Amino acid sequence: MDPYWEDLDKEILAVLTGGGAMDPVDLARALKMSTAAVCSCLAMLAAEGKVHVRSVEATGATRPSAKAA
Repeated sequence: MDPYWEDLDKEILAVLTGGGAMDPVDLARALKMSTAAVCSCLAMLAAEGKVHVRSVEATGATRPSAKAA
C-alpha cells in the first residue's frame, strides 16, 4: 500500500480511537477533509475489517419511481 494511504488510515483510526464513534461529518472536520473523502476511506477501512459502520440513515431524498410500461 502507498505510504500516503497508510498514513491516512492511521490518522483516521487515531481520531476514532481517541474520540470514540463519530459521524463522518465530524470526522471530516477533525481531519480537515471533505465528508465524501472520509466516507470513501471509511468504506475501504470497513471492507478491510478495521472499522465497523453502525448506522446509516436516509436523508429524506426519494428515488424516482419506475414508470409503468
